[in-house]
Amino acid sequence: MAMFDNKFFKIAFSILLVLLILYLWKQVHYIYDPLNSVIAVLLTPLLVSIFFYYLLRPIVRFLMKYLRYKVLAILITFLLLAVIIITVSYFGGSIIQKQVKDLTHLFSNYYTSIRNSLRNADNELLAHYFEKYKIEEKLAAFVTRLLTVIQNNFFGFFSKITSTGTVIILIPVIVYYFLKDDHAIYHGLLSLLPAKLRTLGRTILDEVDQTLARYISGQLIVALIEGSLALVGYLIIGLPNALILALTITVTAFIPFIGAILGALPAVLIGITTSFAQAFKVVLVLIVVNQLESNLIAPRLHGSRLKIHPLIVIFFVMAFVTVFGFLGALFAVPFCIVARILYRQIRQYKDAQSAV
Repeated sequence: MAMFDNKFFKIAFSILLVLLILYLWKQVHYIYDPLNSVIAVLLTPLLVSIFFYYLLRPIVRFLMKYLRYKVLAILITFLLLAVIIITVSYFGGSIIQKQVKDLTHLFSNYYTSIRNSLRNADNELLAHYFEKYKIEEKLAAFVTRLLTVIQNNFFGFFSKITSTGTVIILIPVIVYYFLKDDHAIYHGLLSLLPAKLRTLGRTILDEVDQTLARYISGQLIVALIEGSLALVGYLIIGLPNALILALTITVTAFIPFIGAILGALPAVLIGITTSFAQAFKVVLVLIVVNQLESNLIAPRLHGSRLKIHPLIVIFFVMAFVTVFGFLGALFAVPFCIVARILYRQIRQYKDAQSAV
């Protein structure tokens, strides 16, 4: 029974219990679906706005050294961001769209080729087993389900945050007021707490703010560098659709541990469709990029890292993906950071109070 008193066992058991509750909750569709829609509508703009707040805040604070009015600094920052987005869309939008179409056609043709090869197989025993266990039908059903999941989670996420009303009106407005009134919001949150808890609240808010700022800015730089290195590597080995595959790595780089695998899969599959030699080159490029990211880039940007056990991070990612889809995968680690800080600071506060 000593195992049940182990701290790690208690934490792991609690996480598994939470995952089970989330899974059972998702099965109650008449409650989950409407509630999930409401959460997505309210939470998606808020989380994306927080991301852009931490992304743009250093620029606003830099401009404030030379400008008298904060509103002017925010407007200039927004203008710079708009110029960057328009420039990237103008010069790279058509290329990305073309490569997405090429990638879709390539996977479709590859699947058709495999299916035809299996149908024309001379091996009667192989054909017998394929017919007996309906492998072809099961493979087709699996691919269909996989594409449906990707569409509902990945592209569904982007359709939510790229709707005209959300992007043009809601998110910029929220980001603007976050940047303009961040100090007022900070003091407003503290005023909601009882007087005896305000010191604890100030400590928690300060640590959460500093940790999230370092993580988001650092992770963005890591993702951009990782995507750029992958793009250079793909171009060197002559991999088709290098830009869209590198962008996939850039996006999935925000998902810890499993993000590297998700980002690598499309490139490896493309390499296999060309030749096994090309697939080997792709794997080699990905290993080099991963080693540079893990041992050189990330430690310099994140310092001693987040000091969170990988198993806990993976459980958080799984839980958030279950509830929020692809969006949850991106914001699982920031939530984990906040939860960890809350737990540690509240526990220290209770220990200090009991010692008095």
